[in-house]
Amino acid sequence: MSHGAFSIAKQDDGKKLFIENACPEDELEYEIYDDRKDFAYATITQLLKTSSQRNPDPKCKVHKVCGSCQWQHINYPEQLKHKRKNLTDLLQEAKVTINALEIPELIGMQEPWNFRNKVIYPMRFIKSSQRVIAGYYKTNSNELINIKYCPIQYSIFDEIIERLKDLLTEADFDKNILRHVLLRANSKQDEILLSLIIRDCNDETLISLKTILKRVTELFPIIKTTSLNFNNNSTNVILGSKTEIVQGNGFINEVFQNLKLKISTESFFQVNSKQFAKIIDYIEAQFADRDKILDAYCGIGTISLALAKKKQNLNIIGIEIVKQAIIDAENNCQENNIKANYICAKLEDKIEDFKKEKFDCVIINPPRKGCSNKILDNLGLIASAKIIYISCNPSTLARDLKYLEKFNYQIEKIQGFDMFPHSFHFETVAILKKQ
Repeated sequence: MSHGAFSIAKQDDGKKLFIENACPEDELEYEIYDDRKDFAYATITQLLKTSSQRNPDPKCKVHKVCGSCQWQHINYPEQLKHKRKNLTDLLQEAKVTINALEIPELIGMQEPWNFRNKVIYPMRFIKSSQRVIAGYYKTNSNELINIKYCPIQYSIFDEIIERLKDLLTEADFDKNILRHVLLRANSKQDEILLSLIIRDCNDETLISLKTILKRVTELFPIIKTTSLNFNNNSTNVILGSKTEIVQGNGFINEVFQNLKLKISTESFFQVNSKQFAKIIDYIEAQFADRDKILDAYCGIGTISLALAKKKQNLNIIGIEIVKQAIIDAENNCQENNIKANYICAKLEDKIEDFKKEKFDCVIINPPRKGCSNKILDNLGLIASAKIIYISCNPSTLARDLKYLEKFNYQIEKIQGFDMFPHSFHFETVAILKKQ
């Protein structure tokens, strides 16, 4: 399996084929639909012999076209093996020094279904059917798949979104303003936040949308707060910077690792709470009481605050660009009686200021694109004894780990966590020690 949605085969001339919905050990006939110089993309025309790795009964019947679960056709234990191999291969390709370090098996889930505590669906009004649909995009296309049942998310989300689509379809307003629907729930699934991401619109439309949100909360009292998020930008960034709370207090309450957390529309919180807890347990041993920590890309402070619950008197500085996340982090400090200093700024703009600080450890949890050279250079100059790099993209992780070697950081431990079963994505924690 590639680190992507394809299985890899080779033609007799050595040219790589990336085949959709294929599984290692399948025997099949294929048709190339995108032929390039060194590789080609292909689809299966006939499956001649089924691999023993194949899942004979995937829970989702549209997984072959939906772009979310690229690996649901593979048995779950085999998915974990392929993800480990992806990590190993990417580290080797980047020439990361691992010496005799053994890459352990991924830490998976005992029950890898209904784990997503958050869903964001693109929405679209289809003129031909005069209906609002919502779901995921078909792989490598702009075609939206109307999802009615998704087995990887909390099941209550399916019911809410179906009713919401009906109400939006029936209402009289310009439906082209609809962009996304966001739902997030706490672990107990007794509080849900619902937000519509829309383009700017007139007052009449706003009244209509607020009426619909009110109606949904009447049908589903589990929804404790609703909001409208406004985004006019023509980019792939989903959330805009302006959010209007329609009902409730604008957040849901979560209890995570003995922490009381408030999570709002714009805040980042890991979508798989059970696996995220395993990451916290894994890194806990790296800290001692009174350690000074830089929590980069800190979000609502979940990682550093969870560690502060386990270790005494940690000195925490966190930095995050999303203003609402910093507000939530500060509120979470007060709620849990923890002292920490959270800064709202872009990490690239602020990281040079941390060079004079004497950190025992830097925790860095960047977006998929990884870290810029400026950030990595300043991590080298900060020169903390340890760096804990948490990554959702093993490709950029491998690149950044190789870069940090020039500052004498080497991998002490590395562990993959399957945060995203049935997709090719996974989370990796690399613990780096300064030599």
